[in-house]
Amino acid sequence: MELVNVNDENFFDPTPRLKSSPIPIKFISFNIGDRNCICCGEKYIKALFCYQYYCKKCLSSYINNITDNNIYLDVYIYTMDLECSEHEINRTKIPQNIQECCRNCVIILCFKQIDGYISDYGLNKNNLTIYNKVIESEKYCKLCGKLLYQGTDKKTMMQSKLCSDCYLISSGFVESPLFKKRISIIYLPWWYNSSFCNVCRTKLKFTSDCQKYCVDCYIFYIGCRYCLTTNIIFGLTDQSQCRKCKRISPIIDSSEYSGLDDFLLNNIIYDNLEEVEFADSVKINDKYFEPQNILNSIFKLKSSIRTIRWIPFPQFTDIKEITKGGYGIIYKATWSSKNETVILKRFENSKNISKYFLNELKALLHCIKNYNGHLIKTYGFTKDPELEDYIIVMKYASEGDLHRYLQKNFTKITWNKQKSHILWQISMGLETIHNESFMHRDFHSGNILFDSDDTYKNGKWKTGDLGLSQAVNNKSSNDEVYGVIPYIAPEIFKGSEFTKEADIYSLGMIMWELTTGRKPFDNVEHDHNLIYRILDGERPEITEDTPECYANLMKSCWDPDPKKRPSIKEIRLAFGDWVFRGKNKAEFDQAETKRMELIKSKKIGPEFAEKPHPRAIYTSRPLSALISKCSSIYSIIPSDSNYISRLGNNTNTISLSSQNLNSTIQNFSSSLDSNYISKELELDIESLSTQNLNSTIQNFSTSKYISAELELDIESLSSTNQNFQTSLVKRRIESLNVETHDDSGKYVKSKLKYFVI
Repeated sequence: MELVNVNDENFFDPTPRLKSSPIPIKFISFNIGDRNCICCGEKYIKALFCYQYYCKKCLSSYINNITDNNIYLDVYIYTMDLECSEHEINRTKIPQNIQECCRNCVIILCFKQIDGYISDYGLNKNNLTIYNKVIESEKYCKLCGKLLYQGTDKKTMMQSKLCSDCYLISSGFVESPLFKKRISIIYLPWWYNSSFCNVCRTKLKFTSDCQKYCVDCYIFYIGCRYCLTTNIIFGLTDQSQCRKCKRISPIIDSSEYSGLDDFLLNNIIYDNLEEVEFADSVKINDKYFEPQNILNSIFKLKSSIRTIRWIPFPQFTDIKEITKGGYGIIYKATWSSKNETVILKRFENSKNISKYFLNELKALLHCIKNYNGHLIKTYGFTKDPELEDYIIVMKYASEGDLHRYLQKNFTKITWNKQKSHILWQISMGLETIHNESFMHRDFHSGNILFDSDDTYKNGKWKTGDLGLSQAVNNKSSNDEVYGVIPYIAPEIFKGSEFTKEADIYSLGMIMWELTTGRKPFDNVEHDHNLIYRILDGERPEITEDTPECYANLMKSCWDPDPKKRPSIKEIRLAFGDWVFRGKNKAEFDQAETKRMELIKSKKIGPEFAEKPHPRAIYTSRPLSALISKCSSIYSIIPSDSNYISRLGNNTNTISLSSQNLNSTIQNFSSSLDSNYISKELELDIESLSTQNLNSTIQNFSTSKYISAELELDIESLSSTNQNFQTSLVKRRIESLNVETHDDSGKYVKSKLKYFVI
């Protein structure tokens, strides 16, 4: 069977051997779950051989109103009693179509235009005889007589089969006048009466006796009661046209999506089925096809294209603000239609589409393709009609984030398995993101949530807040950087772009947090000075109880060179080895013993830690100004990693005058390794002399900042310093090992920190 393209000018008839009924066929429902007639309220009766239901009263009315002999229905029928005194047809004539039947004693055996399974369950002897005749006749098409099946497989014989010449499936596209978007449509030549979405299994919403749609997938099903055909429309539009009788039906009640803008619809919701993909997915036997197999092929293709649900804002009540972040506000609310507590994440000033809102939606769309339960569940999105802000609707994690959990349960979280098991779950979430070629870009303990309602043992750790996430290959410029300083990789402070390796650095900080119950660098102000310290290589102090294998993995995540950090898969496998395969068990058991000793001696644990600094900020915030200041310092420094070693091998003392000091400083500043930066020391060059330089050196000779060596002969300094005043500017600080004399005349080496160009 050849797939028909109905967008051409040729007339197309999906059921060429059937006529369109002159009156609507109302004795069957569009909802397989209905048990009472939608027209008269009478109880439906079951077809004798299939789980198909119809209204006897409305069927009688239909037969009474049809006066011609055209074939409108493909149906197996039977009359209970040819001797019925109320027969209105010749008692000796076998009816060929439904209008030839007696309306009083006709029985429907099976509708061919409704998918079903011809079953012999519960049949008496007489009915079994009829059943066997129907099964035998199923080898041939009732409409054209073509041989369909010659086998003896009972299951195949019982399955409903449609002739590939008499039932034609087609696809096409229509322009949506609502959103100016091309929408794909599949035209089914049968009556699709399912009550659940084949993509997501959500219960369909019925808007009329022949219209229904999936609120999650934006798929609409429009049936024609004159032809018993169904249009499946993959998107929002205002009407549907039957391909057989050309009747146009307005689509009812799509107001639920009225708050959506065209931009969102075009970029987030729609993922149309391409005609070629659809044709490839529909594998049809030359003689016949089984409707359910066709549907499985169609929706298997569509199910790989996931969408985010639109939820009308009035469905949320009892909205309460919880916290405010760098680019949004978090609320707790009740989702009235589900009677469930949810989280609403409002993106402020997103009337014209916030890029963070779009980032999160796009990341969610990609990541839920291979959803493994380690990302916080997202139900959909909505829009506040008053403020016109967009809102993402997420599952409420009643136990809060990782940091809160550590504060409450630190003493109970053992080294033996619990710490590694928590991290294994966290790594699964990050791996899901990385596998879809995305980066989180704001990975910290506040975005790791504990879902106690999850059926997975005692709950599950899940990653959330993808508002800053971005595709790895996204090269669009973004001058704004949001985040929490202690969790941001050092290369970002130098102006580098975010990478997956930056997420790995953040995971290393989360690993450290599990060892202490504290957030990294919580005892200092989070300003440019902390950034300088991080760039100098400072990392949180590793606790005494930390197993060596754990510490090594954590430090590898902290490596200043992103290329030397492990991948998320390598990290996840390491955690898995510790948790599930008992690797390094003795090491972890020993660490647990040491941990309990430290807790008893009040040396570790959040309750024994010093009070956090009031300016230690753990809410994601814009950091571009700080990062710009730090990165500009490094922008002029070449990446000559061998210079320090070359400089260290030079043992010659350089005799400096005002001229050669200028030259030395300039050469020194242009060659220093960019991994080093130190604390500021401002010098008044005009006042430099041997005496005050000695004093300055002595004050800073115990500096803890380690830098490259440069030997200066201070005795040769003259008072003519004015020529190199402009050579020293407040741009970068490095340490100099300076040779001078002490009071006894001996040479003394000291470290001098100063700014260079």
